[in-house]
Amino acid sequence: MINLKNIKLDNSPSNYIPSPGLLNALEVAYVLKRPLLLTGEPGTGKTQFAFWVADQLSGAEGFFNTPYIYNTKTSSTAQDLFYSYDAIAHFREIHTDQPGGGGKTTEDFIQLKALGLAIANAIGRNDLPLSSRILDRSNVTMERKGSVVLIDEIDKAPRDFPNDLLNEIENYEFEIKELNTRIKVTDEQQKQKIIIILTSNFEKNLPDAFLRRCIYYHIDFPSRERLFEIIIKRLDISENDYTNIEKRVNDFFQLHHYPNIIKKPSTSEFIDWIRVLQNDNLLHHEFFAEDNRLLKSDALPKYLPILIKNKDDLNRLLAHQ
Repeated sequence: MINLKNIKLDNSPSNYIPSPGLLNALEVAYVLKRPLLLTGEPGTGKTQFAFWVADQLSGAEGFFNTPYIYNTKTSSTAQDLFYSYDAIAHFREIHTDQPGGGGKTTEDFIQLKALGLAIANAIGRNDLPLSSRILDRSNVTMERKGSVVLIDEIDKAPRDFPNDLLNEIENYEFEIKELNTRIKVTDEQQKQKIIIILTSNFEKNLPDAFLRRCIYYHIDFPSRERLFEIIIKRLDISENDYTNIEKRVNDFFQLHHYPNIIKKPSTSEFIDWIRVLQNDNLLHHEFFAEDNRLLKSDALPKYLPILIKNKDDLNRLLAHQ
């Protein structure tokens, strides 16, 4: 019989805990008008940081409360970061049976994306050389508004992708080739309305010319103390369970440092693990013996796969009960 339960999740950006070093890097990037490039193991909070920044700046600073997100793909081109043009739909429109086509123009098939939207909102709707059809479709605001732009996992992109962005990111400008129109931020006040955060897992090296234009910060894997702090802040943990959380943090680090583990568990996977244990009233459950061997338990096959995502790792750990 299937028994489905809802788990209370609190993914509020305000619960994110940035390190002082990460905040310093953001402030330097803002002063220099440079993108902030974040690296670190998967699950260390690189993406969540962009949401936290947008949330923090959404009040008096006049920023949107969520970032514009561009999820990089192996097929990404520089244009994709600024706008999309639906050439196929346009072609179909031109070749309809109606006299003169369907009556739509190129502008009806263009929509601003991520960094294009951030630049447009920094300039302000009234000062943009674009038709209301594009601006309405792209939800560009009347007043100038600040934006955080998250370019996620940029190292997944083709080699030419970051190189093609050098001028655009440095000068906050881009061209819509289909309209022969260039959009450009023209003053420092407008540039203060844009914060660009890039993340990378360093699956491949980024070009030196691109790196020179970034402020770099590496998010270290959290310490035991910091991981405890993250769990207490992110989840609704009773003070009565603080000792149990400390024990589960130690369990996590034992798994993370277990010999010959191919796919080490991440911080985000640990948070999921704690959520499920909390939901099942098993935060007190002991997983390791004093000699660091996994205790034989019916709970292991159910809860261990939340942390361990490799078949060989899982079999190896279960065999050492």
